[in-house]
Parts: sequence; structure tokens; C-alpha cells
Amino acid sequence: MRSDRKRDLLRILHSGKASSQKDIVDALRAAGHEVTQATVSRDLREVGAAKLRSGEDFVYLLPDELGRTHGSDLMIRNLERTLEEFSLDVRTAHSLVVVLTAPGHGSAVARAIDLAGLDEVAGTVAGDDTIFVATPSPDQAVTLAARWSGNDREEES
Repeated sequence: MRSDRKRDLLRILHSGKASSQKDIVDALRAAGHEVTQATVSRDLREVGAAKLRSGEDFVYLLPDELGRTHGSDLMIRNLERTLEEFSLDVRTAHSLVVVLTAPGHGSAVARAIDLAGLDEVAGTVAGDDTIFVATPSPDQAVTLAARWSGNDREEES
């Protein structure tokens, strides 16, 4: 793939608005590239792009952006399964959520949290069996901890 076309393709994919190969063909043509749908299909395979649901829509994403899709159904379900399987305790400490896991599982659980792309998660720091999850506020930490520990589901019943 020519480097200028690749650069423009990556820019289009990073925008998060490419929902079809036709959208990508149109955007690349607008950028001055003469491409066909077959060319775009090959280019997407070459850069490892995948079409995934993001909220109500489907969009093409790069492998390094799969975790950045806010509200991605797949990643949120993965996080829920991971927390259910590996978290032993979830508590708050001011604007932090502290997740305790079985030994050796801290990094995997933190990665699932990062990939879920939740707006209320500013970032994570993981050790062997403990994860600090930074949130923008103490209120958001309490809400997140309740959701992850299952307490909000019990209250809704």
C-alpha cells in the first residue's frame, strides 16, 4: 500500500466514522486517491482493521483502538465476565476504585477495564492482585464500585 494512501486510510479509521467500505472509498477519493472497493478491502486487511459495533452503529477500527470504543458491547460484556470470574473485592478510596483479584490476575482484569472504554474510567494501575482505577470524582467511583461488585443489581431487584 502506498504510504500516502495508508496515512489517509489510518486518519479516516482514527476518526471513528467509517461505517462501510463505501464510506472509506469516498473519503480516500476525496483525499485524491483513485481506489476501488477491492483495494480498500485489501488495505483494511493489511492494517488489521475490524468492523465492530460501537453503541448503535458499526464502525471500522484499528486493533489498537478496539479498547477505545466507548460502550463497545463486546468489550463491556468481556469486562463483566472478567470481573465476575476474577475479582474478589471491589471498594472505593476517594476517587479510586480498588479491585482485588486472585493472585496473578491483576493485569488481565485491568486490561479488560481499559478495553471497555468506560467514560468514568480515567485509567488503571495494576499489580499482581490489586488494581487502582482512577475516576474523575468520588461519586463516580462509588457508582462504578457498586456496579462492579454487583450491589447495584441487588438494589434494582
